[in-house]
Amino acid sequence: MEPLVDRHLGLLSASIATFAATNIDDAFLLTLFFARRVPTRRIVVGQYVGFSAIIAISLIGVWCALALPHRWIHFLGVLPLALGIRRLLQARRTDASRPRVITESVASIALLTLSNGADNISVYMPFFVMGRANLWLILIVYATLVAVWCFVGRWLGNHSVILRSVERWGHWVVPTVFVGLGIYVLIS
Repeated sequence: MEPLVDRHLGLLSASIATFAATNIDDAFLLTLFFARRVPTRRIVVGQYVGFSAIIAISLIGVWCALALPHRWIHFLGVLPLALGIRRLLQARRTDASRPRVITESVASIALLTLSNGADNISVYMPFFVMGRANLWLILIVYATLVAVWCFVGRWLGNHSVILRSVERWGHWVVPTVFVGLGIYVLIS
């Protein structure tokens, strides 16, 4: 029983870490939406619709990845590792650029969330494959964290000091976590 609990706690921690790492940029977008006083309902619905599309695409990728021999699955860690290294190199050359917000409809928020989700998909696919026995736990954690992220975005949208800090350091934190996740998938 205890190893099962440890495994679930490890998966819970990894789920929180992968969600946070892949959605720091989303927290920035949510903060901008809330700071611009877009109606909360529109932001939350748009975020859930866009994130659901990211999950669906990731699950399709997992289904395709399951056709791979098990010993090759670890090589899926190359995706987040490469993405993290690329972002670290970009962050070193320039400051993080601000995303451009065009409109504030539910559809535009969902599309912006989806278009911002390439890093999510490249991280979620190998993570879902590795945690496929408890995929239900990962998906529940992610669904819960979308709500938490919306709350955080709303809170940040009202605090300019914190917004400046995220803007200053967020472009370094995300790639570092991607590199760590890529290494974890490669060696596990």
